[in-house]
Amino acid sequence: MEKMGEEFYNTALDQIAGLKAIKSELNEILKFYESTIKAQQHVKVLFKPDLSIFNKDLCSSRNSEGLPLLRAEDIEIDQDLVNKILEDIYRIIRNQRGEAVPAYFDSSSLADQQKVLIKGLVEDGIILERLACDLKIDYPVFYFLINHAFSPFISKYGEKLGEFVDTSNWLRGNCPVCGKEPLVVRLEEETGRRWLFCSLCHSEWLFKRLVCPFCENNDQESLRYFFVENEQAHRIDVCEKCKRYIKTIDCRKIDSGVNLFVENLSTLVLDIVADKEGYRGPDIFLFREK
Repeated sequence: MEKMGEEFYNTALDQIAGLKAIKSELNEILKFYESTIKAQQHVKVLFKPDLSIFNKDLCSSRNSEGLPLLRAEDIEIDQDLVNKILEDIYRIIRNQRGEAVPAYFDSSSLADQQKVLIKGLVEDGIILERLACDLKIDYPVFYFLINHAFSPFISKYGEKLGEFVDTSNWLRGNCPVCGKEPLVVRLEEETGRRWLFCSLCHSEWLFKRLVCPFCENNDQESLRYFFVENEQAHRIDVCEKCKRYIKTIDCRKIDSGVNLFVENLSTLVLDIVADKEGYRGPDIFLFREK
């Protein structure tokens, strides 16, 4: 399985800096995510996951049963680090998207709900929807806060546990480490093999070429893709059965060293096109409406 190590955030920040120089129309978005990534990088360096319960047999058993390696109850994070990242990302949202956050909302109200929030992220998304409703905060804003607050911790688990994943036996649409949906697809530079990139832990895993990762539809008449003019290295794969879409980055046509998280940001025009066509993407994106 492909893994994202400590260089993930450095690469992302370097590529964001380059994008700001050539895509001025994305500067607001890029500055927002640049601040978010710096906050994530800070806590990730400090986090030391407890891997004592994991071994090759346990991980193999879970994956062979179609289960991801991580369960919500396996994830233990220092509460001080959780509080820190929640406060930092909440502040970033308020500073740059203040109109998106109700004045009465305070991230400290989430400090004692770590287990509930993790369960909502990796097992039951309805939990987060209900919490957002209870807190009277828009779900995309709340999801962004929780997803990006816990991502550095869960990605650290992914880096440590990735060696236990046997991708030859996991050709599934959800992440073998944390169970989340893929954010984007990468086509390998030399072979064109299809790798899915996790929206939460940033792991990559192999997947079948001509299958929808969301509903596993393999009817070629209901699967199609399209490009935006002058963007043939980036395309939108759509499924007429589930009306979902995912963006594909073809590394046979661009630098294979691109950071997939940043590529997702740089191709916002594809999300706009897919939205207008009536397809739903894998990412709840704060800036999509802009």
